[in-house]
Amino acid sequence: MKKWVNVFTAGILATSVWASPILAADSPHHVTKEESSTVSQPYGDMENHWAMDNVAKWSHRGVVSGVTNARFEPNRPITRSEWAALLNRAFQIQPGQSASFTDVDKDDWFAPTVTDAVYAGYMKGFEDGSFRPTQVLSREEAAVTINQLLQIPSSVSNKTFKDGASLHNWSQKAVNAVVAAGIIEGYQNGTFQPQKPLTRAEAVTILDRAVNHSSAWYGESGTYGPSTGLAKQSGNVVINTTGVTLQNTEIGGDLIIGKAVGNGDVFLKNVKVHGQTYVYGGGEHSVHLNNSVLVSIIVNKVDGTVRLVAEGATSISEVKIKTGAALDVSQGASVDRVTLTNELPAKSNVSLTGYFHTVNVEAFAINVSIPNGQIDTLNVADNATNTTIDTAKDSSILSLVLNATAKVIGLGSVDKAVVNAENVSFQTKPKSVTNGDKVGSDVKVTIGNSSNTLGSQGTTTSGGGSSSNSNQSDKSKKDDHKKSDDKKDDAPQAPEHNGDANISVPKKIVTVGESVYFTSSYDGTAYFSSEFIDYRNLQSLELGVESGEVLKMEVPANKTVSFATYDINHWNYPKNYEFDLTVYDKNSNFHSKEITVLDENEPLDQSPIFVQYPERKDRLDQFSFDYNRLLQLADGKTTEDIVQWSVGDGSFKPFTKEDGAVRVEDNKVFILPRHLEDRLVYNFRLVTDSVVTSNGEFNKEFQTWGNRRTVRITMIQPIGDILKVKKGGDITFSLSDVSEVYLLNTFVWGGQGNYDDLVAENWGKKIIVTDDEVNKPVTISTGELPPGKYKLDVWDGQYLDMEIVE
Repeated sequence: MKKWVNVFTAGILATSVWASPILAADSPHHVTKEESSTVSQPYGDMENHWAMDNVAKWSHRGVVSGVTNARFEPNRPITRSEWAALLNRAFQIQPGQSASFTDVDKDDWFAPTVTDAVYAGYMKGFEDGSFRPTQVLSREEAAVTINQLLQIPSSVSNKTFKDGASLHNWSQKAVNAVVAAGIIEGYQNGTFQPQKPLTRAEAVTILDRAVNHSSAWYGESGTYGPSTGLAKQSGNVVINTTGVTLQNTEIGGDLIIGKAVGNGDVFLKNVKVHGQTYVYGGGEHSVHLNNSVLVSIIVNKVDGTVRLVAEGATSISEVKIKTGAALDVSQGASVDRVTLTNELPAKSNVSLTGYFHTVNVEAFAINVSIPNGQIDTLNVADNATNTTIDTAKDSSILSLVLNATAKVIGLGSVDKAVVNAENVSFQTKPKSVTNGDKVGSDVKVTIGNSSNTLGSQGTTTSGGGSSSNSNQSDKSKKDDHKKSDDKKDDAPQAPEHNGDANISVPKKIVTVGESVYFTSSYDGTAYFSSEFIDYRNLQSLELGVESGEVLKMEVPANKTVSFATYDINHWNYPKNYEFDLTVYDKNSNFHSKEITVLDENEPLDQSPIFVQYPERKDRLDQFSFDYNRLLQLADGKTTEDIVQWSVGDGSFKPFTKEDGAVRVEDNKVFILPRHLEDRLVYNFRLVTDSVVTSNGEFNKEFQTWGNRRTVRITMIQPIGDILKVKKGGDITFSLSDVSEVYLLNTFVWGGQGNYDDLVAENWGKKIIVTDDEVNKPVTISTGELPPGKYKLDVWDGQYLDMEIVE
């Protein structure tokens, strides 16, 4: 389908029933809050009619209307334009491009209805250029429109009707599809009667059953969803009146906040939406999103401004704004990306309050106001000319890229501005202004009342380390022992906070120039450091602060703050793109999260880091190729043909779905085997041109170095969630294969030679498990090692965090 698939997933299918009027009156259907028991019958000619419940309900919902105030005329055939109006209202079909028909005048009441139905793709005109809006609708025409609207898959088995020969060729597939789906059935005498007109009552009945089968419709004010627990709605949800609160619900399809909400309010509390969220209604008081998770919100209210408020722990991946809107992101909530689309009419007003990672302006001549808060990166596209950005005193933009004529007014701060167009002006001088690569060095900008030539200013550039050490870094990374990306989040650590104390990071992968937002549940000191600096050692962190390799700030509890990534002065940044965000409290308790900072301007590193994630009780070993750029699967490739592996001494062969799964996610290619045998060597190869960056860079073939064995460790003593052993005590365990085992400081990484040097200097312990000791208890002594945090590290295998205590 054209538009409807974007609004409702093809879920309104399976067992809705069409029948004759007598059968329809007796057929069961899903009961909702707005059934006839709570809705009075508005039409005198519907009393005791078999369809009176459905007509009353959908009239109350504003979808159907009578011929007069008192008459519905249920047995009158429905016309093509009336049918289109019914479907447009029920399925929230949005206005589309105009369509021209010889028998549709622009002043006809049905002119916009016909236009929207044709643009949505479920109806069309005739070869003679007409639409025939007043012609009655036949049953086979209804089948075709329903099939087009719901995009029903073709049926393998077709039901035979006695009058099947009377079906037109253009309707046969559609009739077979809707009949097989159970949406329309034939009559009890074995006929379908394709040319029989559809009555108004029959049309409402089929609509009711279709909608109620796979979606929930809330057309009456009230609270929906359980007070505790989580209800799951597999299809779509429509909220089409003001004063609705939806709570504790997981929606598998789309959520539509309908036009009938008008200028009223809607409240979502602990709601998760897997599909799209469409906002067609809502007022300046707002649509409230509290502790909810939404993938994509599309704002398209054609008459007036709607205000969206994200509160609590709400997380939104993207908001696309097509009409005037105000977004208010409260403390603790997260919005990754906002796009002001080119569908926004000129002179539209958009207000952004709170914290936003990325805002993209694509619309012409609009006004963007930032009353309060911070925007990480604001990009004005080259076609978004005459944009006005109004920044209040308490607002800030960390990175502003202007690719079109724009005016920045107000007293807000801009940390870094890149100018790629003529006729750009700033009321308040940014901290840094540079000319981009799309303009010459003589480009002029107006700052305050004066004109400035950027090329003569010698303006600053973003921080970063020397690239002369990049080859050395690549080699050291390849020689480093394995790391697990879930070490900090999953493995127990001490000392730490108990209860709800934590730090939340809505976005753990950012690009250079973006800030890392986070919220700590307690007052403390935050550090942002390279993965090669021991975040568990305050002295190491403070030394890093002095050298400029670690960022530091004091953070208040429950307030969203951020580190600016371009402030890092790391000797090999951003080639080293793994960082740690750590918050310490006054008692030196801490929490830490891993952050990935990628530079989309750097070339794709053709020698990725290969990572092995050791087995856990809920999964086998997993592996990944970690690149320095965001990736996606290359065109023409599938995840089944981009990875090869060798088992033991065997040759490389394709890693197929029988072997496991491959997933391309962010900057990583994950390999998830279904089965791994002990005491075997596994090597992996990524095929050339398997993945590609946003600017078209492809990977080269890469093969893992050395042997990768999945050596498992089974603890005997100590045991428990937190492994502690007294100083001088023994650690007893068994291995599934031969290997060297090291007991070293928890944050030591490097090659095996480095490990052995530390052992020789009495900074650690080592034992070798021989073949006859496999799967038998072995012991490594803590000896004279001082108390502290350690890891029991099996080369080519797992490692476990533990602590030596007094």
